[in-house]
Amino acid sequence: MTSTIDLPARGFATACRAVGSIDSPGVAGSIAASGSPGPAGSIAAATSVAHELLVPLQVDVEGGSPLVVFAALATFLVALVLAIVVTYRFVEGYRRTKARPILLLAIGMFLLAPAPMFIRLLVGNVAAIPLSVQLLATTLSELAGLLVVLYVVYTT
Repeated sequence: MTSTIDLPARGFATACRAVGSIDSPGVAGSIAASGSPGPAGSIAAATSVAHELLVPLQVDVEGGSPLVVFAALATFLVALVLAIVVTYRFVEGYRRTKARPILLLAIGMFLLAPAPMFIRLLVGNVAAIPLSVQLLATTLSELAGLLVVLYVVYTT
């Protein structure tokens, strides 16, 4: 369950309900007793909420069961590490031989696998960037990587 909260418009009690900490009697009582006006009531409510937030937070998962989401994240991270290792091996090969095609293969491999993954990680967490721009950036990186690899294959 995902919700966006505008604190000035909806108030402190609504924000507490959204994070799930209003359910405890201490927080509900301090907010109800204070009515939220005045500094004493706000401090009591904030202190109660802060105390409640020290308890491990409950996580809501979107997109499936927590096991499926964990498996997807683990698979993504393993693929990212493997892509970086393969790219690094190409760079090591270039350093040993100083052969330009191996350097181009390293660049192509980076643009084909790790770069789109980094783009997905970085750009996917910025809400201001539309999904179409995110997809375009990752697709262009993959296309550039494939073109570099094909250039190496057909010119050497």
